[in-house]
Amino acid sequence: MPVANTHWVKKTLGACLAFSFSTLIISALIQTNPAFAHAEHGSEGGIPTVSPKAKLPKGISLQVVKTNAYQFSLATDGQQRVEVLGEDQRPFLRFDGNKLYADLNARGWHRSRQPGGGPIPDRLKNKPKQKPNWVLLDKQAGYGWYDPRLMNEEVAHFNLGIVANGKPVNARIERVQPEPMTGYWRPMLTTEPEFTGLNALIPGLSGNALLLARMGTAQEEFQVLDDQNEPFLELRNNGVWLNSTHKWAQETALFFSPGNSGSPWVKVSETGTVTYNDPRLDQKPAKISSTGSWTIPVKLKGANELSVLKGELKWQRITPASK
Repeated sequence: MPVANTHWVKKTLGACLAFSFSTLIISALIQTNPAFAHAEHGSEGGIPTVSPKAKLPKGISLQVVKTNAYQFSLATDGQQRVEVLGEDQRPFLRFDGNKLYADLNARGWHRSRQPGGGPIPDRLKNKPKQKPNWVLLDKQAGYGWYDPRLMNEEVAHFNLGIVANGKPVNARIERVQPEPMTGYWRPMLTTEPEFTGLNALIPGLSGNALLLARMGTAQEEFQVLDDQNEPFLELRNNGVWLNSTHKWAQETALFFSPGNSGSPWVKVSETGTVTYNDPRLDQKPAKISSTGSWTIPVKLKGANELSVLKGELKWQRITPASK
């Protein structure tokens, strides 16, 4: 089911996956399950996907996402009461507004703790129909969990049982074949930096990565400017620094921790070289027959001199290998 591009979906999906990582994946690594090795695959026969025919109520979003293995990710707007049913049709997860509960006496809860199906405790094997034991997990409106059916490549489709605000809903999950890759967008640099001591190149055939290098003998320091001509990246004589509060900071694919000095600038490289993702290299034309263009202004720090890196974005068709 296509997920609406709304704030609550993004927020709760991020929360649910982060929470499931902390509570589920650690458990999966500690406990040994023969199906876990098989979980690395799971897509033979198609990619498990929520069917477009699955009609969930407004305010509820369901996706199948790929982390270390396929898992469900359910997000709500915090105003819903939702129960998720296990393979035995017994509820094991409950969303009540912005509170998340789990039934520790439900087999589905234990099965959801590993990609191929977590082990069932002996007490539930011997007495499976025990009284529900609902416990509060956290205050959040979304969650991510594993389902062994997602990893069973012999299951072409199945229904995930959900009770949304008292109404039963069967969300159909089916495997779809990925579309074959016919080509990719290739960024190319068409101008060289005008500053002596600064080099630039595109390190890969696709993507939006850009490599900038300040030569070791250069005395100048350089600032990379954003689309408002404000600096967000600096190549200084003691390394490369990033404005950690800039709107693009999380998109650069640079690893950093917020600074403790009160300044938003943090060091991301001890050398004068940095490879980062620039969103301007990812502005694709509407048609693959068109050629996109991008510009990245670079300024000499402490001066008014400006150099503009220019480039193109072209569709590179993949030619099938001849038999």
